[in-house]
Amino acid sequence: MQKVSVFGLALFSLIILALPLRAAAGDANGAETPVAAAANEQQIIESVDIQGNRRLRDEDVLYYVRTRAGDVYDPAALERDLREILSLNWFDKTASRVIVSDGLRGGVNVIFEVREWPIIRDLQFRGLKAVQESDVLKAFREQRAGISKEAIYDPVKARGATRILRELLASRGYANATVKIEEEEVSATSIAVTFDVDQGFLSRIVEIDFEGNENFKDSELRNALELVKETGLVSRFQSQDILDMRKLQFDLQKNVRSYMFSKGYFQARIGDPVVEGLGV
Repeated sequence: MQKVSVFGLALFSLIILALPLRAAAGDANGAETPVAAAANEQQIIESVDIQGNRRLRDEDVLYYVRTRAGDVYDPAALERDLREILSLNWFDKTASRVIVSDGLRGGVNVIFEVREWPIIRDLQFRGLKAVQESDVLKAFREQRAGISKEAIYDPVKARGATRILRELLASRGYANATVKIEEEEVSATSIAVTFDVDQGFLSRIVEIDFEGNENFKDSELRNALELVKETGLVSRFQSQDILDMRKLQFDLQKNVRSYMFSKGYFQARIGDPVVEGLGV
């Protein structure tokens, strides 16, 4: 049994050792190796162009492309160039691509096909009454929404702007407000954008209850609130009964906790408020 095993190993070793010799023999006879074949198959890029741009000049886009005519064709490099172009946020990522076609001299022609985002020529807010448009535009600037007249329109940024607008309306008591975006083509390179707002009903605070407060009465903690109150004649007149989650959070964490600390409860913690019956 041992002899058979040894013979098998020796035969296997001979086969492995023979393979390089055959390969070397092929080289000596002038046969083309895989590396040499790949070198001969390399193609040269004959031209690099941009297609689909209307507002931007070819040279403005090609400035960010590293690949040049005369370079060796490299698909990975072209994909890198496309990512670089799309990172500028000038083009629709879902409608831009690289096209490679056969050239007249045996090389390849490269075309970066793009679709430009339009410019916002007009910006409107329909149905918006609780907040001034100037306040909305200010919030857009401060939170870098990227939505304004003469800015490049990006649907992703527009959706982010709707969130900012809803938060602004919620701070005015319209927690159920909905915002939709309408787009209207003005020209081949520009667009009119309208934020269609349905404010809904104004939400007022009817009752404020506390849970887990074993050492304080609800009335004590309610009296510690300074910015937000239950609805009543005075609070309604002063607009303190309007549901504003940011004000409520600040009031709880600053004023109510300060009151508890003043009574010696330094480890007191207050969780996030839960709103019930919203919109009823």
